[in-house]
Amino acid sequence: MPVLTYEPTWSTHDVHGRTLEEVAGHIQQMTEAGQTHWTPRYHVQEWEGQTMKRVQVDVYVEVTMPHWTEYSAATAAEQAEWDRFVEALRAHEQGHIDLVVTYTENADVMLEGLDEHAAAARWQENLYALQQASDQYDTGNDHGRNAGTTIEVPEQEAESEELTSP
Repeated sequence: MPVLTYEPTWSTHDVHGRTLEEVAGHIQQMTEAGQTHWTPRYHVQEWEGQTMKRVQVDVYVEVTMPHWTEYSAATAAEQAEWDRFVEALRAHEQGHIDLVVTYTENADVMLEGLDEHAAAARWQENLYALQQASDQYDTGNDHGRNAGTTIEVPEQEAESEELTSP
């Protein structure tokens, strides 16, 4: 049987701030601005004696991203920087999704022909390897910071005032 990797579910968590600088401060306090969670499961479709003949694997992925609630009141420069940040974060989270696919795409074949105990051990080894790869991915790019998942607050446009002499 196949491995069924379902489309990721993307959701948001609200981040509040009147300015991008305020929002950036809140995001810096978070462990992670975006998060990807995966839930792979396997089901034996057919047994052959004590071994698994056919296995189906279902992989569910959930991604949570920040949503700046006061975005519409921000300046155009702040909005542009927020949009850039969110896109970089989305690309980073996609890297986690890609790892999930890589580590689960042949999981059905990996389990077929094994008894229940050996399959459970192999399954846990593979999930551990996936978690290790995900952790190394985060370490290698500093949780996406090396790929642009930091917010650069644009300089405020200086208001020009014309001084007049008396």
